[in-house]
Amino acid sequence: MIMENMIFRRARKDEMPRIIAMQADVFGGEQGIPSDDIDTFMAKDPICWCVEIEGKIYAATAAWKEGGDVHWGRFAVFPAARGLHIGTRLARFSFDELFDEGVDKIYMDARDATVKIVCGMGGRIVGKPYRFYEGNVTPVILTKDDFIRADGRLHR
Repeated sequence: MIMENMIFRRARKDEMPRIIAMQADVFGGEQGIPSDDIDTFMAKDPICWCVEIEGKIYAATAAWKEGGDVHWGRFAVFPAARGLHIGTRLARFSFDELFDEGVDKIYMDARDATVKIVCGMGGRIVGKPYRFYEGNVTPVILTKDDFIRADGRLHR
């Protein structure tokens, strides 16, 4: 995996089947989450971001509106790319874009590793962890102001 060739970008609609397949492998294989919610997810008209290296997608995440609020999730990093901070960089990239577009607050229910990443960027835990398939998720909110305070600036 050549780190210099990493491209962080919005995913194209035609890439969604590849992204969903990668997420289904990660979520289903590691967390026991069934992939039958894909149609429900796609009906939310998500914006997706990905990390591409030499034509292959190694990580992806998404944001969508639900009840008037922006939610972020479906955050997955291909196992071979973990430990290289690709996920952290992708999360920051997607948050930068959302905040640049006028979003003030992002809601998520996150796994422990993601909670650590997001809280390191100014996120706040706003509820107790609860069981979700093979593990727990914790409600977290990230505001634009907290994101900027934690880092001092947007990255764009």
